[in-house]
Amino acid sequence: MYARIHKSTETAPDAVETHTYRRLAGDDEVAVSLFDTQAAAAADPTAEWYEVESDESGPAPTSVAAFLHFDGPLSAEVKAAADRANRDRIAPAMRDHPGFSRVLVLWQPQRRSAVIVSQAESVESLENGQERINRMELLPGEDPALLPGPDRIELFRAVAS
Repeated sequence: MYARIHKSTETAPDAVETHTYRRLAGDDEVAVSLFDTQAAAAADPTAEWYEVESDESGPAPTSVAAFLHFDGPLSAEVKAAADRANRDRIAPAMRDHPGFSRVLVLWQPQRRSAVIVSQAESVESLENGQERINRMELLPGEDPALLPGPDRIELFRAVAS
């Protein structure tokens, strides 16, 4: 699966699904569209395409989303550490988190950057989830120096799916 992050006014006719979000502290909108092929996701040269590395769904409806940007370029060691942290520690713990809706882990291989789109039923659920992750003990062998936080976080309200 592949994704494109683009302006909400741009169409994505080949998309399997599209979700539109409005910035909480503004009125601009962004869309995340999912595609079956990399060629379809990359068809718009003005938008960034990504590989969907992980797609975890929960029971709560989506009302808000946090976009966590890791601008990169991320080294192979940082990427491997992040993949392990998500797979073995973070994703399993968040599956039963109250208000959890969905988390997409998106990887842009050309720029070696990532975006995590964390969806929840409320801003409070997002905040509580981040606090839960921050309190987690690292697994044996995890190096905190290889687990930098995001370069920036953007908050959005879900407006269409």
